[in-house]
Amino acid sequence: MENIWDGVKGIVRKNDDFLVLVKKDGTLDLPGGRIENGETIKFALQREINEETGLKVETHDPVEEWSFEKTTNHLIKGITLECDYLDGNVELCEEHKRYFWAAIDSMNRLIFNHNFLRNLKFA
Repeated sequence: MENIWDGVKGIVRKNDDFLVLVKKDGTLDLPGGRIENGETIKFALQREINEETGLKVETHDPVEEWSFEKTTNHLIKGITLECDYLDGNVELCEEHKRYFWAAIDSMNRLIFNHNFLRNLKFA
């Protein structure tokens, strides 16, 4: 692999629900993105969530590590953190076409883009 990018995704929790984004191609996604040079993981995630959804969140500890090959020479490695909703109304960026809040007990049945939650079990 020539390039390794660091990415971060967030499980945004509001009461007993989690935010699920839907990409333009219909795949499910979590808010997040690329960690820029000099950013901490938590700051990058707060920035990405705000850019993609308009929400303010409090970030917590990592809950999952993941990676996928974007193209032949690009491996993306990342981490998923749990977050608590603090403030704001969802205002999607152009990357996503819609969103929904999923109940905790439905999260295990949802299939996410690149399987960011493959090892997590929600009770």
